[in-house]
Amino acid sequence: MQSQLYPYLAFENAKTAIDYYQRVFGATDVYRLSPQPEQAQQFGLPADADLNNMTMHGGFTILGTKIECSDAFRGTPQPSDQISLMLDLNSEDADSAQAAEAFYQHLVTSDDVKITMPFAEQFWGGKMGQFIDKFGITWMLHTSPWSIAADHQK
Repeated sequence: MQSQLYPYLAFENAKTAIDYYQRVFGATDVYRLSPQPEQAQQFGLPADADLNNMTMHGGFTILGTKIECSDAFRGTPQPSDQISLMLDLNSEDADSAQAAEAFYQHLVTSDDVKITMPFAEQFWGGKMGQFIDKFGITWMLHTSPWSIAADHQK
């Protein structure tokens, strides 16, 4: 079976969220689709809604991980402590390891996230850190040698 799982986040205003992730997380491959009048009707939006400021579907990439998003058309989104998003990078790849370090340092200096666990060496041989973004979403940054992890999956 071939399958993929993408985090799909809902925001009060995904356009604003995408801008935040570009600025603070260095998001790339950004796209955003506004609803057309016929979709606005399906979502029950007011006739005078500013459709250009709304996001029916959007997305971006952070450290090679694809994230999907939209406006929360069904009410105000609430963050959950039950789910965290983990960005996992191969520490054996020098570019990936350096990207993780640079990403973390940018987060620290941005002052736009709450660091809840510094990005540091862990007992299992990898590095991990945790932080919460301005929308209340918990993220983990993790690096470890993928060749060792692949051996354990056999």
